[in-house]
Amino acid sequence: MTEEFVDYAGRTEPKERWLKALPLIVAALLGIPCLALAIMFSLSIAQVTSYIFDIGTSGLEATAMVLLSLSGAFCVIFWLAFLFIGSRRRTWKWRLWWAGAALLAAGIMPLWWLVFGYY
Repeated sequence: MTEEFVDYAGRTEPKERWLKALPLIVAALLGIPCLALAIMFSLSIAQVTSYIFDIGTSGLEATAMVLLSLSGAFCVIFWLAFLFIGSRRRTWKWRLWWAGAALLAAGIMPLWWLVFGYY
């Protein structure tokens, strides 16, 4: 039997692989600007947090400010994790869901700004 008739298990064409990865690639590219905004927000909150600690604050407010200053890092970690998990799924449905989750993880901070008026 010649090579053209041999079908290897689990082997796909390069064009098909790119097509299956397309939702995750789009989510990654659209997520980068959102992550940049989230990190800028985290840095500005971290600068404000140092002044709030200087004037004295309650434990709950301090915890909230520290979590807000770490929120950009959380967004990056969840974005990377969702893209990785999505890359390991075989079906279109699951890749689309994980791409949507990655995009939401990247864009949650800018959406939060718009809803609560920080922007």
